[in-house]
Amino acid sequence: MGLLSEADQSEIKRIFEDLNRDVQIELFTQHESPLIIPGNDCPTCKDARQLLEEVVALSEKLHLNVHEVDRDEDLARSHNVHRIPALTMTAEGVNGKVRYFGLPSGYEFSVLLGSLIDVSNAQPDLSPETLELLSTLDKDVHIQVFVTPT
Repeated sequence: MGLLSEADQSEIKRIFEDLNRDVQIELFTQHESPLIIPGNDCPTCKDARQLLEEVVALSEKLHLNVHEVDRDEDLARSHNVHRIPALTMTAEGVNGKVRYFGLPSGYEFSVLLGSLIDVSNAQPDLSPETLELLSTLDKDVHIQVFVTPT
């Protein structure tokens, strides 16, 4: 059984009609094991993978690559992944990437969809004044946003 209802799938497909560029999604997870090792398990990795597979199936512009951190340590390190599940979103010709840690469910699901649209369209929802100020920066900036359900 899928995580997304048919109604949700239809609405997301409609939203994804506005995607301009292909988006590469790199999911970092771990191999699913029948053994549970305390401190070395990822209770949300399976759900994160299923959710992303369902989302990616709704648009030809979305592409998912799944990596197991134990096998792809160098790749995980190059994406600065230090916890799982983690995903990164990039688009060709767009500077920067979005990195997300955790399961994008509940309120965070809309953040996932919005991030995919933003990465694909490369049009930040910022005021002209903010864009002008950002254009004066002479070095890279690392922005982190923390979300917690309340």
